[in-house]
Amino acid sequence: MQSRYDNALNESLTEEKIMSRKFFLLIIILTAGLFVGCATLDKALAPLPTLPPTLALPTEIPNTVTPWPTAVDSPTPTISPTPRPTRTKLPTATASATVPPITRVQPDNFPDNINPLTGYPPSDPALLERRPIAVKIPNYPHSVRQNQAGLSLADNVFEYHLEEGLTRFIAIFYGNDAERVGPIRSGRIFDVHIVKMYNAVYVFNGAYQEIDNAALDVYGYLVENLNKNLFVVDPGECKPYMCRDESINDYNNLFGNTHEISNLVTERGTGNERPDLVTNAFYSIGNYGNDWAMQVYVNYSYANYAYWEYDLNTGRYLRYQGSADNLHNNPQYDLLIDNLNGQPVAADNVIVLFVPHEFFYKSDTSEIFDIKLTDQGDAYVFRDGKANPAVWVRTDENKPLTIQDTAGNLFPLKPGVTFFQVLTTDSTYIEDNSIWTFDFVRPTPPPE
Repeated sequence: MQSRYDNALNESLTEEKIMSRKFFLLIIILTAGLFVGCATLDKALAPLPTLPPTLALPTEIPNTVTPWPTAVDSPTPTISPTPRPTRTKLPTATASATVPPITRVQPDNFPDNINPLTGYPPSDPALLERRPIAVKIPNYPHSVRQNQAGLSLADNVFEYHLEEGLTRFIAIFYGNDAERVGPIRSGRIFDVHIVKMYNAVYVFNGAYQEIDNAALDVYGYLVENLNKNLFVVDPGECKPYMCRDESINDYNNLFGNTHEISNLVTERGTGNERPDLVTNAFYSIGNYGNDWAMQVYVNYSYANYAYWEYDLNTGRYLRYQGSADNLHNNPQYDLLIDNLNGQPVAADNVIVLFVPHEFFYKSDTSEIFDIKLTDQGDAYVFRDGKANPAVWVRTDENKPLTIQDTAGNLFPLKPGVTFFQVLTTDSTYIEDNSIWTFDFVRPTPPPE
């Protein structure tokens, strides 16, 4: 039999075990609590997660500009998938945050400080207090284009058929001056129309002159129909207004300075006053035309061909010029660059004029055309990537062409440069998915 002492001892040990277990359990609970508490504290003190890049807040609010409203009467065109010749591309333009001012002027309320040839004020208002300057510039041979200068600064430019499929430019400078313009080439009888329209100083490098053949005496025709005191031709030596660039080993090396040319006319004392040139309306905004015209091809011959491409970044047509005598086999184009300033030749309005052509003279070795830019005729105006049938009108020989719509109202030209393509009335055109192609058709030769 177990003694009372043993029983008491056993009870004491049992109670001690119980207390020891309770204490151990308490230690475990406290330790676990401390661990959980530390983990919670660590979580509470952890840094906030970084937002992914797509959710990051901007550091500043971007400066946005509401774009001009787009046309709603016809869908945005899709350029034809037909392969086109490769060409030099301009770098993508950076959109400007400056909204251009709205310009709207018309003949019955035309401000004196606005250039009537562009609808814009010139950089210097004094430029308008003089005669415009008409300069003859070649467009053939192809090599001449590496030296063409000043075309991008002209207000109006006419391209017309010269002879044997070749073309030439006559560029009108009024709201801008060009310190180097040319090369300067010979005159033709068509120039009489342009010089009279603009009351212009006529800058050219001679003309056919035949004493024994009046039909070939182009220079005599020019003298008879224009004011010879407004002629500026090769002085035979280097002058501030005109000089040959001897570094160019070619006959296409005569260049002029329009500012100095104007000074020369003033010094002559034969009249260099501002003429009345207001004939057209200009409106900078509007949705004109139902047919898209993203490219406008103008083919004069296998050797002289070009196209205009509408540039969405600038809102202008850029000129791409044929660079090889192979229009029908493998046409090649280069962006036409003004070598005076490195800028592309561009136009805000491209106007195709259908004008009667007749032979003024034709032989086995020579041909001279009489281009009758009088009265009126059909036209197409291309502005803002759209085609517009129109009518050209010249009822006053001493004023520029008036451009009207087919209902006889003034057609609003886009302010800026206007480039005229002069074609025969028999010339043809087609439109294919926003691409327009005009083909020059030579007039019928006279009977032999």
